[in-house]
Amino acid sequence: MTVIEDVAGKVTALLEKYEFDVSTLARYLGLSLEQVNDIAHGKMGSLLEQRKVLVKIMFLYAVACEDADLKTSAFLEVLVSCHHLSPTAIAKMSGVDVADVEKMLSGLSAEVDIYSKYEIAVTAMALRFFMKDCEPTI
Repeated sequence: MTVIEDVAGKVTALLEKYEFDVSTLARYLGLSLEQVNDIAHGKMGSLLEQRKVLVKIMFLYAVACEDADLKTSAFLEVLVSCHHLSPTAIAKMSGVDVADVEKMLSGLSAEVDIYSKYEIAVTAMALRFFMKDCEPTI
């Protein structure tokens, strides 16, 4: 499978399988409706050179396909590495033990109870939302 086929397939899946709104996708990618439809049909043209567009497509597609614990861990990693929040701060804001946050960061989410996972996920999503203006652009 070529990169073009892979990206086209992901855009097609977002639009058809997951019924993602094409206008919203176009706004998110900074493209016209026609360009989004072209991508879905494998007509990438110079868009293949726009890394930002490709990365955004991959990130959005990953939301639908990746494991929930993995997504939470990715959010936590950004909070720790980009925003310099400690696992202790995140745990205190989540109302859970620091060990649970550290397990999520270490890929040991199977050892964390579902209630703690929920609290950590909600807190991580809220923090990322409120701190998004501080993150470097893709």
